[in-house]
Amino acid sequence: MTRREFSIAVAGSIAVAPSVSGSNSPVVILTAIAGARLPDALAIRTSSPEILREGLWELRTYRSAASGLATQLAEIFPQHGIRPVLSRTQSEDLTYLIPFEDLSSRDRAWTLLNADPLWLGARSRFESYRFGLYRAL
Repeated sequence: MTRREFSIAVAGSIAVAPSVSGSNSPVVILTAIAGARLPDALAIRTSSPEILREGLWELRTYRSAASGLATQLAEIFPQHGIRPVLSRTQSEDLTYLIPFEDLSSRDRAWTLLNADPLWLGARSRFESYRFGLYRAL
């Protein structure tokens, strides 16, 4: 799944999910601020636009992820302040949309995670990763 496909899927899944948004929900545009080969923008329909307009958002894809990696990451990530709001598995790829208060919060979370022995063990369970950073317009 490409990032462009993920952004379309994210926007579509939020637009369709009645518990997340209604037909009159506003669309928030997140624009890319860093990362290679990103879609320029993510359009996300939400009933809580104020949340998407705050902070920094990371779109992260783990390529060729082993089965069960999502479960393992769900146990490891929160311990270090990484709390994805959306996730998607397509074929062997695992993609997350992760909010951060700012770049310092993001750096702190990934620094702590990179020192965790559980994360070091999980890193062997995917081939590579890609990420991009976004902010609301």
